[in-house]
Amino acid sequence: MLTSVLRYLLLHFTYYALGLILVAGGLGLPIPEDVPLIFSGYLCNPVESPLAPANAAAQHHAAYAAVPNAWMMFLAGMIGMLCGDTILYFVGRNGIDSKNFIAGHVRKVLHSKRREKVEKYFARHGNLTLFIGRFVPGVRALVFALCGISKMPYLQFVAVDGLAGLISVPTFIFIGYHFAHSINAVFARLAEVKHYIYLAAIAAALVGMVIFLLRKRWLRQKAAGAQGKTPAEQNHIG
Repeated sequence: MLTSVLRYLLLHFTYYALGLILVAGGLGLPIPEDVPLIFSGYLCNPVESPLAPANAAAQHHAAYAAVPNAWMMFLAGMIGMLCGDTILYFVGRNGIDSKNFIAGHVRKVLHSKRREKVEKYFARHGNLTLFIGRFVPGVRALVFALCGISKMPYLQFVAVDGLAGLISVPTFIFIGYHFAHSINAVFARLAEVKHYIYLAAIAAALVGMVIFLLRKRWLRQKAAGAQGKTPAEQNHIG
């Protein structure tokens, strides 16, 4: 049902639809980014696109004029992606201090000590967390808000988020364009492997968390060991 709605919007509103769909996805709505991007690439193919003339192969130039421009699709995708992500960033940065009920509840959950930990974590690992989080559906919205809460500089946020987008957006558009002749098979195959992609992303996140906790524990033990030594022993080691 959702896929049908996305296809209808893209068929009739192309660039505008792609931008708004990605804004909605960036705000946390359960909209997979890959589906509209791949379908957008499919619409740009001058031979296979349903927007191309019936005899597209014979009227090559006319076909190119009739279908959406791939570069414009890429631009619409990047703008939509960054706009949606930016809104969540500023919700995290400014919304948490507002007086509404939701912000008050967030402040209770993310009290000053936890908030301080979040800020310290993102100061050290914010770029990597943001970059990886951009590719993980269901997690990215939280990551964008946490970037704002941690007061990550906005230009830094846009640079890292945009770099990740420069990988995902053109890749999915290219897949739709290049494999337009078998677009239904592409979506079927994507649905099959998507679960494995999610599991791999979750596994990678868990491994990263375990490494982080083990490293933190090792540093704590190292600091405790150093405190237990006499000044002469510490000078000798140094």
